[in-house]
Amino acid sequence: MTRRRWFCTLSWVILLGLGGCVRVQLTPYDLGVALQDRGELPAAIEHYREELAVHPEHLRARFNLAVIYHDQHKYSAAREQYDRLLEYYPGHARSLVNLADIAAAEGDLPQAQRFLLRAVEAEPDRAYPASFLGRYLQQQGQLDAAQSAYERALAIEDEALTRYRLGTLWLQRGQTAAARQQFARAVELAPNDVKSLYQLAVLARQSGDHTQAMAYLQRLTLLTPRDPDIFIMLGQLSLQQGQYSAAALHLWAARDLRPDAPEVEPLLQQVYEALAAQQRQRMEGP
Repeated sequence: MTRRRWFCTLSWVILLGLGGCVRVQLTPYDLGVALQDRGELPAAIEHYREELAVHPEHLRARFNLAVIYHDQHKYSAAREQYDRLLEYYPGHARSLVNLADIAAAEGDLPQAQRFLLRAVEAEPDRAYPASFLGRYLQQQGQLDAAQSAYERALAIEDEALTRYRLGTLWLQRGQTAAARQQFARAVELAPNDVKSLYQLAVLARQSGDHTQAMAYLQRLTLLTPRDPDIFIMLGQLSLQQGQYSAAALHLWAARDLRPDAPEVEPLLQQVYEALAAQQRQRMEGP
């Protein structure tokens, strides 16, 4: 159910419940959250700043403000807010992880690693700092250390994103069976995990199991109906399986989504030739 927030003058809202009417005052932070959810970011920033002017220690207002700047790639402004938050909450791991992301974006890889190690130390019983550390180490080619970080995260929480990341690590090592196991577990944990489903489709196709690959891709068409690459791959597999009408439908869908896709027209030409050959055979008879 979608819940709406109604805003009245003087920042008062009336909530109707079984016990009658309850009047709740909305803070600048509350208004900032609502505006951020609606994508009205300049107004959200102003409300968060208003909240922080009175309550500079407000963790969520400070963090949300930092994230807005971070998403806008205003790294100096974001770093200022994260740093200020850490003055009040030195062990706030999410801020440390986000500072690592900024450091990596700016090319300061040693600093990024230091932030991530601090995040792991700050919240040793949480999985996500170790998972982010693993991703960073994997990107740096430190696969053994990355695997250890992922396994540490999974020992704390069996979570789909870490399974996916570990699966990509096994792919880097050429261990497709181990990779498939991780992607399959990720989908068990999160059935709509698009990235893991796609990897499973690719691995199934590479192993020659086209039926299974097509089953994964059909699921993906429901989850990502505007991804032309999914329809192109489905078209290719349908063509290889001799399902020419289905191949045409998938390739037409891909062309609608990406009219300039260079591989679509040659594939469609193959489909038309195959359909024409089928028609000739039917007309000629046995």
